[in-house]
Amino acid sequence: MIQLFHVSKWYQKDVPALQDTNLHVPKGDFVFITGPSGAGKSTLLKLIFAEERPTNGQILVHGRNIARLPTSRIPTLRREIGVVFQDFKLLPNRNVFENVALALEVLGMPRRDISRRVWLILKRLGMHHKMRANPLTLSGGEQQRVAIARALVNEPLILIADEPTGSLDHDASDRIMEVFTDVNARGTTVIVATHNMGMVSSMGRRVVHLDSGRIVQGETL
Repeated sequence: MIQLFHVSKWYQKDVPALQDTNLHVPKGDFVFITGPSGAGKSTLLKLIFAEERPTNGQILVHGRNIARLPTSRIPTLRREIGVVFQDFKLLPNRNVFENVALALEVLGMPRRDISRRVWLILKRLGMHHKMRANPLTLSGGEQQRVAIARALVNEPLILIADEPTGSLDHDASDRIMEVFTDVNARGTTVIVATHNMGMVSSMGRRVVHLDSGRIVQGETL
């Protein structure tokens, strides 16, 4: 499903974000990416999502080398990937329903189907009563749940989440992990970057630990 071969990413000449990284994430796997701030967790996710390009190495997603993927084909790749950004990236000129629906509108889905799927995912995340609210009026935890709903509404093959429980209390975090576990059980590959080691320990899933841009724990190729 996802393979990294000797991937490095340099933002500055003497400051590597990732160094010679090899990683294999099989289809349907659930992986936590852990490590201190600045370890390279967010960079790794951005490379898989093609928000960033590697300085060296190859990244294969579904057999396609996205390191060399033409810019015109990146939107097609992203339709298969749901992303929960650390800063949410909700649109302030659209309400909650419209923010979540946008992922389906770009696919040309019929309006009736969009309404049904958006309502179901918001209900699942406890946000259906806020459908008409502006994101700016929501708490950080509520915005986080809307961002997660947007990432899941199109039932992606891959879910990438960068600190998805960072703004949530313990009970809400548990609910999000239950949702992630459920979508994983249905076949979605899940990759979660987090500092929450208590949550990681309780989940009993595969862990890849980064430090200074290198994998220091966890299975590699």
